[in-house]
Amino acid sequence: MPLLDRIRRVARANITQFLNQAETPEAEVEAKILELEEGAVEAKNALANFAVTYKRMEKNIQDLQAECDEHQNRAEHALEEGDEASARRSLADKLKSRERLLQLTPVLESRRETYDELKDALVEIHDQLNLARARLVDLRSRKLAAEAERVLGDNLDQARDPDGEAFDRLEETVSETESRVRVDHEIRGAVNPRAIMQTLRDQEVEKELLALKQKVGDSKGAE
Repeated sequence: MPLLDRIRRVARANITQFLNQAETPEAEVEAKILELEEGAVEAKNALANFAVTYKRMEKNIQDLQAECDEHQNRAEHALEEGDEASARRSLADKLKSRERLLQLTPVLESRRETYDELKDALVEIHDQLNLARARLVDLRSRKLAAEAERVLGDNLDQARDPDGEAFDRLEETVSETESRVRVDHEIRGAVNPRAIMQTLRDQEVEKELLALKQKVGDSKGAE
């Protein structure tokens, strides 16, 4: 059965060895996930279809076993009643049912093995699928981290480059700010607003004092 062979191949693939390769490209992991997803769908559908025929055959065998028991009981009852003809017919029916039962039993056993194998394959494929998805998440996280580290490294290199335009602009801005601070300090040190006000007051006092002396002198002369 080609489909069963494919499911077996997918289920038995050494996914762990594949994922543990030194550098498994993201695209290959995505392709493997797709293959596993398709295999899981095929295994699930095959298991569902196979379960119908398997369960039907299992029910037929149970019915045949019940028929054998029923024919046996009828034969015993007829013989107890002294009816050998009926007992013989019941035993003949029992043999027919048993022959059919013996024919179907090996087929059922074979189908049971296939049914169990399909279930195990489906579980194995899902396990492999989870491993592959986890690896894909890890690869994408590492890719994002590497990209972020590269961008950060580029920015740091640019900031540390004394010949870089960004550094030159930054240095020029800092120097200009420092110059303004120095000039401001010098101006504040040379010009003291309180001292200026005091000088103006002193000059005004001297002026008024001179005017007052003149006024007093004029008064005394008039006397």
